[in-house]
Amino acid sequence: MRILELTDSFNIGRESVIIPLVTEEKGSITILPDGHLRIVCPEYAKFETWMKELRERLEKMDLSRFGKR
Repeated sequence: MRILELTDSFNIGRESVIIPLVTEEKGSITILPDGHLRIVCPEYAKFETWMKELRERLEKMDLSRFGKR
């Protein structure tokens, strides 16, 4: 839920966000060809630290294709 609250703050509709239940070693953020934003949590990082990194990475991405909710 916290990840969706963060993407909400960037005006990204929840229907555009995919958060798999599996993790990856380092995690990832990808804009998929179909226009969805895929966010995979890292396997071992502390969640609070990673959330700050996620915000920073989202701030650097071109999210204009998502427009307003």
